[in-house]
Amino acid sequence: MTGWLARARAALWFPGVPLSLLAVALLLVIRALHPPLLEEIALRTFDLEQRLAPRPHKPSPVVVVAIDEASLGDPWGQWPWSRDLVARLVRKIAEGRPSVLGVDILFSEPDRVSPEHLARSLPGLPSEVARALSGLPSNDAVLADAFRSVPTVLGMGVSRAAPDAAPARFTPTPVRAFGGDPLPFLQHYAGLLRSLPVIADAESGRAALVGNPDRDGIVRRVPLFIAAGGNIIPGLALEMLRVATHTGALGLVVGAEGIAGGRVANLFLGTDGNGRAYPYFAPLDTLNIVSAADLLDGKLDPQELRGRVVLLGVTGLGLVDLKETPLGLMQGIAVHAELLESILGDALLRRPAALGRIEAGIVLVACLVVIFGLPYRRPWLAAPLLGAIILACLGTGFVAFRFGHLLLDGVYPSIASITTYGLMLAANLRVAEAERRRLKEQLEREKEAKLRLEGELGAARAIQMGLLPRGLADVPETSSIELHALIESARMVGGDLYDFLMLDGRHLFFAVADVAGKGIAAAIFMAMTKEVLHAASLRHGTALGRVFAEANRKIGEASTVAEGEGARPTFVTVFAAVLDLASGDILYASAGHDAPFVLRSQGGWFRLETEGGPPLGCVGDDEDYPVDRARLEPGDVLLLFTDGVTEAKDAGDALYTNARLEAAVETIRAGDAKSVVEQVREDVRRFVGPAEQADDMTLLAVKWRGRDGG
Repeated sequence: MTGWLARARAALWFPGVPLSLLAVALLLVIRALHPPLLEEIALRTFDLEQRLAPRPHKPSPVVVVAIDEASLGDPWGQWPWSRDLVARLVRKIAEGRPSVLGVDILFSEPDRVSPEHLARSLPGLPSEVARALSGLPSNDAVLADAFRSVPTVLGMGVSRAAPDAAPARFTPTPVRAFGGDPLPFLQHYAGLLRSLPVIADAESGRAALVGNPDRDGIVRRVPLFIAAGGNIIPGLALEMLRVATHTGALGLVVGAEGIAGGRVANLFLGTDGNGRAYPYFAPLDTLNIVSAADLLDGKLDPQELRGRVVLLGVTGLGLVDLKETPLGLMQGIAVHAELLESILGDALLRRPAALGRIEAGIVLVACLVVIFGLPYRRPWLAAPLLGAIILACLGTGFVAFRFGHLLLDGVYPSIASITTYGLMLAANLRVAEAERRRLKEQLEREKEAKLRLEGELGAARAIQMGLLPRGLADVPETSSIELHALIESARMVGGDLYDFLMLDGRHLFFAVADVAGKGIAAAIFMAMTKEVLHAASLRHGTALGRVFAEANRKIGEASTVAEGEGARPTFVTVFAAVLDLASGDILYASAGHDAPFVLRSQGGWFRLETEGGPPLGCVGDDEDYPVDRARLEPGDVLLLFTDGVTEAKDAGDALYTNARLEAAVETIRAGDAKSVVEQVREDVRRFVGPAEQADDMTLLAVKWRGRDGG
């Protein structure tokens, strides 16, 4: 548990995490405040979902009888019609015995062509005609009688301004509130505009005609209830359902966060907190809209309306109240039809208060995944993963809409995820940039240090190479010999060495050696070994056994001191010889070194094999090193080398080997010393190719021309 807490604590201080967590908290606060801009973005998203997947068409009991363009021509005339013509249309509808008729028309003023009005407005009429007209029933009464022939819900207009006169008293639909007082949450209007009392007395129900758009002018929500004059008034669709189902009272459910929904008969209709329902819109051409002219002309059998829910309204061009909806422009009566079809088809869209908490949870989870789950050190992977998170948020919203009819906002979690990602990415980029600058500065320092080291190594190499002999003095005694040496270090400095010197006017001492290891430590031992051998050879002359014994003791002492200071123990392989320039006789000894080649002047070769002894520095002081003898013929070349030749590697790590060196020597004639060295070096170079040099390499060729130097 302690380890888990430590890791969690450490994760909180990753680049950008504190600032991003603060941003998440701020985003959740903004989400809780739900400013208008965020609400509009969410509503626009819901519009898009309805356009992508509008409500599927299903058989519906809802029918719209539209007083359309065809109805306003001959013989019926322009709108407004006389009330007796409207009554005739209503009776036609009543013949079909629909379950309810909802009227989206206000009859708030007397009919100007009613008989009694004609009698008063035409003073030149004969008195008997005027009396006859006055004795006829008014058109308003005729319309009222027509409404009594069918269960009718009359619409009422609403006004935010108080009416000039006291409104006529009426009995509102009984509404029972459950869970609290709904009035603080409902939309309030100061007054209602009703039809004439003679007409209103014929209604079976009364409803508010409300369909106000949102701030952007789009109608998405239709109130199921409003408050007016201290009363709760149902909307047209809800009141029609109450009348159609012969329900006595409506129910209004109030929750802690506002209106939860309404009840009619056995239906519960979910709303937003202000009592507004979300119709699930279908394309306008799927609605069952019939022309009033077809009913009046007898082209449509009224029996087709039997048991239907019928809406009556005016849709004629220039008269209709057009509404912008998620699916485009629709007549006001069509919006009521969409709401009724959504209710009766169990397709009403829902946005309960609990969705706000669910959306906040999605925001929190998505942002935490963005903060702690994305690999910001690999932006090429982090960006697609962010895209997947956004698709998951948007996809969750669409799936909830399509299959659950829930209006779940997936846009705000996506915006929150992008915001958090931006903060995290910016912080990681800042850290990466700082790390890049730090690495750049470190590289600059390392580069400077490397340059200083290379300079120092270059100086060390110059000193090291300066310790090696350049050549013999050009005197008569040395005219019988020719020497050429080559040394190539695997690094700037190395552990190989060669040496030669005249012990006297007749004897030449020469040697090659290989210090174990490479680099600076080997170079230091190389310099020490060279001086030890040089001094011992001058002191003991041709007594190679004593030369090796003294060198072995001093190198062993130096190796022991170095080991005591933490360095690795070091030893040296050496091959040394003394050539008698007068006779060509050779004395030679080996301390664990490869035997050199002798290239005959007449062709052929052999090796100066010897039992030898162990490398210098790895045995005690009493070790004996045997000395062997051989003789050179005039023109013979003695070729000494270190194991950097035989152990050279090609790109496949294959070794050059002694066998290949012998094959190369087989092809070389004993010419001058330099050509022998260069031919061997060239063969090694061809074998190695582009591979890096693995070890120090040294070649030393000594040619004896004979006593007279010829």
